[in-house]
Amino acid sequence: MIKAIGGSASSRPAVTRALLLATGVALTLAGCGTSSSSASGSGAAAVTTITVGIPAAITADAVLIAQDKGYFTQHHLKVNVETLNGGAANVPALQGGAIQIAQSNVLSEIQGAAHGLAVPCFAGAFALTPTGSFLPLVASAKSGITKPAQLAGKTIAVNATGGVNQLLADAWLAQRGVDYKSVHYIGMGFPNMPAAIGSGRVDAAVSVEPFETEMRQQGATLLSGYLESDIQGSPIFSCWNATANWLTKNQKAAADFVAAIQQANDFIDNQPSQFRAYLGKTTKMAPKVIQVLSLPSFTTDMSNADVTEWEAAAHKYGILTGGAVDPAKVYQPVAAS
Repeated sequence: MIKAIGGSASSRPAVTRALLLATGVALTLAGCGTSSSSASGSGAAAVTTITVGIPAAITADAVLIAQDKGYFTQHHLKVNVETLNGGAANVPALQGGAIQIAQSNVLSEIQGAAHGLAVPCFAGAFALTPTGSFLPLVASAKSGITKPAQLAGKTIAVNATGGVNQLLADAWLAQRGVDYKSVHYIGMGFPNMPAAIGSGRVDAAVSVEPFETEMRQQGATLLSGYLESDIQGSPIFSCWNATANWLTKNQKAAADFVAAIQQANDFIDNQPSQFRAYLGKTTKMAPKVIQVLSLPSFTTDMSNADVTEWEAAAHKYGILTGGAVDPAKVYQPVAAS
């Protein structure tokens, strides 16, 4: 079962497919807690039911692919999917038991652990790549900005201030000799960025596909397609997470989930043309956008180094303050079944 808040998962408008929207909308979720039931037939494996919360984003489509192709079923999982209106909705939904698994960027998990939240990553979700421009920095054509130095004192839109995209912009600017503290950041949902860039209301934006392609087709200037190049180690960007309590009690279900997601990732990474055809059927993105938009690398790989590298960068640029965060509170790996 796929249940989308504010629209069906099979007909999500392009404007709703934003990555980890800054503003969370209150959720009313069915209580689809973890349960097990024996399948019919002697000796048949038990089926575990879980609910997975995903952002309305391309980056979560591995779940929908795994659902569509029966990978979850192969691994004895019955998965209900809830489309969450923003990453901010993940934690209360996980803690309340409305969902069991969610997707989040790793820096947010570090920030949560620093404040005592026990909702660790257990597998990677996707990584940014040096090729393409999945999460880029673009400048408004009306700003006349074509070089990093011209961003000093300007306004840059990010999906959430004090988050990972601001960190990426800070690091990129600092490495090019620009006083990143002079920049004014404004929080804005990804779907609103094309209009803001097109009108010149903001000088630049850290955007995401498919909105980056839309803005460039309207004349915006690409300043950097790979902001993470200035983060030591280029750590994995996002992960699958759950509460520590759920992971302790449901190791088999978590391992089965990872196995199914790996199959979906292989399909997306190895057959990108078929994945683009899938996007054409399940979204309202224009074909000219689908054919050229950049994709991240879908992978379950993750390590403690991904945590420590993000943490070091966040401390360096003042996004994170206080003492060191124990990586074990951020990442509790689960191997595929």
